[in-house]
Amino acid sequence: MQPRICLVDDDEWICDSLTALFGSRNLRLSTYRDPALFLESWQGSNLRELPAALIIDIRMPGMSGIELFAQMRQYGLPAHNPVIFLTGHGDIPMAVETVKAGAYDFLEKPFSDNSLVDRVLQALEYAKTMYREEAPPAGAELEALTLREREIAERVVVGKTNAQIAAELFISVRTVEVHRANLFRKLNIRTAVELVPLVPRQA
Repeated sequence: MQPRICLVDDDEWICDSLTALFGSRNLRLSTYRDPALFLESWQGSNLRELPAALIIDIRMPGMSGIELFAQMRQYGLPAHNPVIFLTGHGDIPMAVETVKAGAYDFLEKPFSDNSLVDRVLQALEYAKTMYREEAPPAGAELEALTLREREIAERVVVGKTNAQIAAELFISVRTVEVHRANLFRKLNIRTAVELVPLVPRQA
């Protein structure tokens, strides 16, 4: 799994220059110029479920980086989403407070390109480590399923249709649909693709 790197900064020049910088190191950077839209995306997508290093500018119109960070913490900022703050107006007390509040690091502009990339790479390693440590033991998710839901899950991952599953288990297609929806909800997944790594294939 390739961790993501996201930059939240209203400065178009910074977004473009850092995209080029990380691209020169074969690293893909996703940029967001509106902190409110980033927050919406972060909440609505699976971004916060995966390891990612987040680079956030302090001063932005509408919502500051500190306010964005506070809202993310309120919604449950996971350790595998380490936050690096960037600012051209920071001071020592601000740096101390943000790190105390859980930020991974605090860098002042202008910064060395190499220093920023090195720090982000360290944050990515930290994100991957925390992601592995937070992951439940293999098979733990399946313990939440009933026997029938497990039977259906095993057939979904090998590509069987609801009609095929219904015929094999001697139940209606509607019943398969209900069990399928329940097991997806319990596992917090939305597609059969996400189910595949969770269910061991039958020999």
